[in-house]
Amino acid sequence: MVYKRITASILGGLLFLISSLPAHALPQMSYTLDPMYGHRMPIPLTYTVDTIIMDVGQPGLNKPNDLFIDEKGLLYVADTDNNRIVKLDGQGKVLGIFGKEQGVELSSPSGIYVDSLGHMFVADTGSGRIIHLSPKGELIEEFVKPESSLLSEDLDFSPDKVIMDRRGYLYALNKNDYSGFMMIDAMNQFRGYIGANRVPFDWKKLLIRLLATPEQREQLNNAVPPQNSNITIDGKGFIYTPTVLIEADQLKKFNAMGENIYKKAFFGEASIESGALENPYFIDMAVDQYGVVNALDAMSRKIYQYDQEGNLLAVFGGQGDEKGRFEYPTSIVVDKAGKIYVLDRDRNNIQIFQPTRFAELVHQASQLHFNGRYQEAMVPWKEVLKIDENYPLAHRGVAKALMKEERWKEAMREFKLGNDQEGYSLAFAEYRHGLLREYLGWIILAVVLLVVAVYFIVKFMIRVTNTVIRRYGY
Repeated sequence: MVYKRITASILGGLLFLISSLPAHALPQMSYTLDPMYGHRMPIPLTYTVDTIIMDVGQPGLNKPNDLFIDEKGLLYVADTDNNRIVKLDGQGKVLGIFGKEQGVELSSPSGIYVDSLGHMFVADTGSGRIIHLSPKGELIEEFVKPESSLLSEDLDFSPDKVIMDRRGYLYALNKNDYSGFMMIDAMNQFRGYIGANRVPFDWKKLLIRLLATPEQREQLNNAVPPQNSNITIDGKGFIYTPTVLIEADQLKKFNAMGENIYKKAFFGEASIESGALENPYFIDMAVDQYGVVNALDAMSRKIYQYDQEGNLLAVFGGQGDEKGRFEYPTSIVVDKAGKIYVLDRDRNNIQIFQPTRFAELVHQASQLHFNGRYQEAMVPWKEVLKIDENYPLAHRGVAKALMKEERWKEAMREFKLGNDQEGYSLAFAEYRHGLLREYLGWIILAVVLLVVAVYFIVKFMIRVTNTVIRRYGY
């Protein structure tokens, strides 16, 4: 075990040294973070670049901002600066273009959502509308700023992203609107907000306001809550959103009641840029059919992949001009086969990532684990450990399976290898209770015998003492 730790430390050091090299010199690699100490742990490569989609006809993509994949695996690109929507198959063949030349007037479209029937809903930011197009690209209807006394008259309706739920409600991410996602029904009626963020309490700002003069208070800017940067919906109706410029809980998952049910934690990694510590800037999220979350960080240009419970599975990508790296990624989607598609705004291309055998095993195990099928999950977890014996999540998965089988001592060992202090404590407590249950009868008998022995020893000593007193008169 000591050998494993030394090896992991050496590999971690090599990873740190490699990460300091220029982007063009970096090899493709993946890593995860140690759950206890937070340092990087190199792991086998999780994804390889399958295809790069660059040629979509003339003109090519121009600063595209959003990517969507439908149930058939077809891709839709919001080609922002070309004022159009481009429809592609999974390999990048152009199936349709919808813009001015096709009779659709668009102005800087920044978001695209497609329903199960192929109807397109475009967040046309420049015109302040959500445009509904038929599968053939024909204009059906448009949604403008709803008329409601609950909305401020000076609110600028500039939809940046859009999705639709099973009820047919549209959820619009409106630029510079800090109230959350605007819900609009099929009649263009306002139905409220969800996903609003709160202004975090700050003692420093409170103290400044208390000590400041009235004139100084007027000059202080009113704090605004952090804003969501994107919106995604999965097949079960859960809504996911990344929130920027906050120090924790950057990734959220909302249920039908609008409650965040995702793990509350710090996601991603803080990095030092220009001498200052900067937090991740998650710009998009993609969720596969099993609930594995891929979060796209525009700051580091990396993809952070989390399981259904918010545990980090892998990190890959980064900034650079070679395959597998990005200049400025803006959108990410995943298909039913587990392939990941990343839209790069500055390089005007789409990179398609194919999961490796290692990644497929991790996903299979995490799905079984999330569904409570720990014993079944132990099989792929052990396959993962054959490839990488230091992968912490696999050790924890095996440990939980051993816990179900009441093999406490073995579970303790796996939790220790997985750097899971809480799990180790639980396994140790069960191990201790097991020992007490197994030897309780003998322990009670030993205590009784000890008490009896003490009783007779004391009685004997008293008798001896009384004899001495009677004989010698003390």
